[in-house]
Formats: sequence, C-alpha cells, structure tokens
Amino acid sequence: MTDRPSVIFRCDVSPAIGIGHLMRSRTFAGALRDAGQRCIMVGPTLDYRSESDKALFDDWIAVPEWESGAGDARNFVEIARSHGARRAVLDDYRTDERFQEVLRDEGLIWMQHFDASKPNRFWADMIVHGSPSETDERWRPHLLNPHTEMLFGPSYSVLRPEFPPPELQPDEREVRTILVSFGGGDDQGAVLLTLKALFDRTAQNIRFAVMSGSRNPNIPAIRAWIDEHAGDRVALHVEPKDIAGLFASCDLAILGGGISIYEAAACGLPMVVTALADNQLRQCDAWEKLGAAIFLGRVFDLTPELLDDRVVPLIADRPRRAQMTRVGRNAVDGQGARRLADHLLKDRNK
Repeated sequence: MTDRPSVIFRCDVSPAIGIGHLMRSRTFAGALRDAGQRCIMVGPTLDYRSESDKALFDDWIAVPEWESGAGDARNFVEIARSHGARRAVLDDYRTDERFQEVLRDEGLIWMQHFDASKPNRFWADMIVHGSPSETDERWRPHLLNPHTEMLFGPSYSVLRPEFPPPELQPDEREVRTILVSFGGGDDQGAVLLTLKALFDRTAQNIRFAVMSGSRNPNIPAIRAWIDEHAGDRVALHVEPKDIAGLFASCDLAILGGGISIYEAAACGLPMVVTALADNQLRQCDAWEKLGAAIFLGRVFDLTPELLDDRVVPLIADRPRRAQMTRVGRNAVDGQGARRLADHLLKDRNK
C-alpha cells in the first residue's frame, strides 16, 4: 500500500455478457489515474488482463466465482482495506442490495453502473447510466440513500479516449462501408444473419467491415462464409487496434445495443441497432426516439426481410442519415469519463 489514494473496481466480464463492463472500467481507470489515483481491479480472470492494463491497474485480483451478495462484498471490502481504497466503482450488475449494505457499513464511497431493465434498489453515493432513456423521476423511488446522485444520459457515457477521433466524415455522404458489430462476446449468430441478408441486397460497391471480439464462438463460421462468398467486399476485424479509426472509416453501422452505440454516435454514424439482452431494450428504443438510430427489436427477432426492409431504404435516404449523424454527435462528446471522475473524487464533507 502507498500514500497515493486508491479507487477499487468490481467488474463482471464473460463470453456471454461480453467485455463492455471491462472496456468502460479501463477508460474510467485512465481518467482516475490522470487525476492522481491508484486503481485496483477485482473480478475478471487474468486471461482478460492485457498489457495496457498493467499501466492502468496497480493490482488485479481475479474472483471468477460469484458467491453471494454479502459474501462477495465482504471479500471486496477486505481487498479495499488492504489497498487503502475508500472509493469504489461497481460495474457489475450482480451487486445487489445486500452487497451495497456491506459497502455502506464499511463507509466506502461508490459509483454504481446498473441494469435499467430490473427494479434495482440503491445505497450508492452515485448511480450512473448513459442511456437517453433513464431519468431522475424513474429512479428516485428506488433510492435508499437520500444523498444519492443520479448521473444519467449520454454525456456520462464512458468511451475509450480515442473517441471521438479527430478526423470525421461529412454529415451528408454516400454509404460506401457498413460497420457490422454485435459486441465483444457471443454475437448469437447476428453477424452471419446480417451479412447473408444484405450482401446481395446492396450495391456491389458497398463494403462491410465486421468487428468482433476474440471470444465470439462464431468467428470460424463468419470467416468461412467470408472466404467462400464475399471476396474483398467483407473484411473481418477481430479486436482491431484502431477501433476509432475503423468506426470513422464507415458510413453506417449495424450494431448490438451495448457500448458500441455510444462510440458510433460520437463518430456520427447512423445506426441500426438490435438488443442482444433485455438490459439493452430500453437503451435501443431511446436512441431511436432520440433520432440517432433505427431499432429492430431483439436479436432473435431479426430476419432477412426485416433487415432488408429497414436497412436498404436507409442507405438511399441521405437526408435522414445526415440528421441521424448530427443527433448522435450532439449527444456524445467523449468527456463522460472525466465528468464521472470529477463526481467520484469530489470532497463530500463540504
């Protein structure tokens, strides 16, 4: 332990839920380190730890099995004590009311990301959600702590520091490259369904850029289909190094309803989105109502006909795409991590 103040993270990641929680935690840790904090990661197994994580997290404690709210919380506060951490970030949707009570009794100050599809109750000092759908009015009845701050909306979305990239394309442009991405975990067959539906229904000069995480079990099937059917019209990018550059090189995005929505919005990409999990439904619907996306429903409701009906007309509708571009860019400026760091680190004795 050092005299330097510490922030401890609890993060959940798996092939089933993807790596969005971990990506968000990495970016937030970078902002906190810039503010002079040490950061400790608790949760993900060591195979998720990258070389860059060694510069972000002073320690990484794997907790592969979830015991219970109270049991895991007691383990968490013991780790916090050993590192002198008085502030925490919970980016793990399993951190229930019992978990929070243990943190409260320990006197920790914490910020909590949460699943907006479930009736959560909160003791947290701060609750955070980047979706345009969440409001103070909706969540105030769920607060057990009268001093909880509610930090809602896209201005609090946490994006990698390279977003938005400096070079962005004009609002009104033709569609030459379509980004297809359904998160960093299991895409549930959505990539191949999308490619098969749109490949022959779009002009031959339109290309597809498929982005996926290395833990997507469908990568071999995607690669085999591309090799057999696509020629050079489809490029597969597995955990590309320059993600922001890839987003900025595209003109339209077909996405799952996770953090990629915010990255696409920051880059001014018109979006067609689908929910891979229940906790993405409200968010996807909210981005459509905001005017930056078209929402296709749940991933298991996707059909070739639905993709054809909603995507192909959008490719031809330049004014609508330009408006979607402007709405997305205005909603997400890439400063969410800095804003959240300011809230977490502020003096609460004043």
